[in-house]
Amino acid sequence: MFKRRRDEFMKLIGDAVAIIPGETESQRNHDVLHPFRQSSDFVFLTGFEEPDAVAVFDPDHPTERYVLFVRPRDREREIWDGYRAGTEGAMADYGADAAYPISELNKRIRSHLRGHRTVYFPWGARHEDEVRAGLAASNATRVRNGLQSPEAIADPRPILAEMRLFKTDAEAELLRRACDISVQGHIEAMRFAQPGMHEYQVQAAMEYVFRSHGSNRDGYPAIVASGPNACILHYTDNRRLMESGDLLLIDAAAEFGFFSSDITRTFPVNGRFSAPQRAVYEVVLSAQVRSLEACVLGAPLESVHDTSTRVISEGLSELGLVPTSPEETLEMGLYREFFMHGTSHWLGLDVHDAGKYRLEGSSRPLEPGMSFTVEPGVYIDPKRPEVEFTMFPYDEQAIADDIAEFGPEEAGSRREAAMADAPRVLHAVPQELLGIGVRIEDDVLMTGDGALNMTAALPRLIEDVEHLCSESSSVPAIV
Repeated sequence: MFKRRRDEFMKLIGDAVAIIPGETESQRNHDVLHPFRQSSDFVFLTGFEEPDAVAVFDPDHPTERYVLFVRPRDREREIWDGYRAGTEGAMADYGADAAYPISELNKRIRSHLRGHRTVYFPWGARHEDEVRAGLAASNATRVRNGLQSPEAIADPRPILAEMRLFKTDAEAELLRRACDISVQGHIEAMRFAQPGMHEYQVQAAMEYVFRSHGSNRDGYPAIVASGPNACILHYTDNRRLMESGDLLLIDAAAEFGFFSSDITRTFPVNGRFSAPQRAVYEVVLSAQVRSLEACVLGAPLESVHDTSTRVISEGLSELGLVPTSPEETLEMGLYREFFMHGTSHWLGLDVHDAGKYRLEGSSRPLEPGMSFTVEPGVYIDPKRPEVEFTMFPYDEQAIADDIAEFGPEEAGSRREAAMADAPRVLHAVPQELLGIGVRIEDDVLMTGDGALNMTAALPRLIEDVEHLCSESSSVPAIV
């Protein structure tokens, strides 16, 4: 799998040379490090998981087309920190044509830069100083001896992003395994959660299942948000004591083979939705069902979000959360007070994975191999019992174009100036809905036959969710 990716990458860069650095370890406190996770682009091409490594790809080199610079074997450090592959292992186990200690990068990189017009390197990444020094030395050689050295520096990330966007069968299988494990963890969380528990206790039960099924880490920090915390999109404190009558929103997933799932479910801690909770949940569920139906080969990705915003605008109007009709709610973008994020993002080695969303100004069509989320939501801030709405047309693409042309600050100022004389409406939010936050998220893989919901086994319908909440947990009870 890794050799296939490397061969494709070297074909795409042509007669250039590419330098791809891995990640380094990060200090947590004193002499303790954060758990290490390799750079996605680096591991995508190499499979090499150790820190402080650099890969060089030189397609035209007679003997060293693929070179790894790694930490050398060190008996003392291996006693404390674990086995290292070293230069020998980099060649024997990871397919490198040659391997050298990372300390020799500066010295050896110059020979790989000579003879190329272009070098691919992600500026801002680690080892930039060594690359700059190598370029300076190569350019000096060119001046003195007339030898070719790089005249252009290009970013390899767009090439790698496009490669990563389309999953092979083997990659899709790893992603589906991550989804299957994540589903099992969420099922356990619904069974386990009870009033009087802390959010982190539910997180622990869920992650126990992740680990038991072969996932060695989460795809991202778990969001386990009860009650009003569900209205905080990226809440990760996970410390609140849950009460009867709370909804619990869990956005969490397992990683498997470096591929991450991304699932959200919202359910009642006491096992039964209240009438207001049910009303909001049904709006989000309807939006998600309709958006999943919009996942059709050849359809633009943004059509999925357009479906969510249309259905949610209808629901917000019916619930009395906005003072306008569904059509006006959509036209003015008033839904953004309660649904402020996108419906989909790419999914793969990163939970928000690499890949362009637009091509030549248009939303790219859905094609086989693409994987992404479908995750509408409604969040009713308990601290905003009244909302002032500005009655001014909302054009998401025009705003994005302004940001691209003028930058976020100036684009914001231009929009505020345009809205200065627009009418404003102060609207009271129905009190029984305050503090309710609901998101429902599934993971889709586009295949030759259409959309496959990889996480469909996790219940979404209200009666199914309530039934699952009533089942007994397999995790030992908390004493």
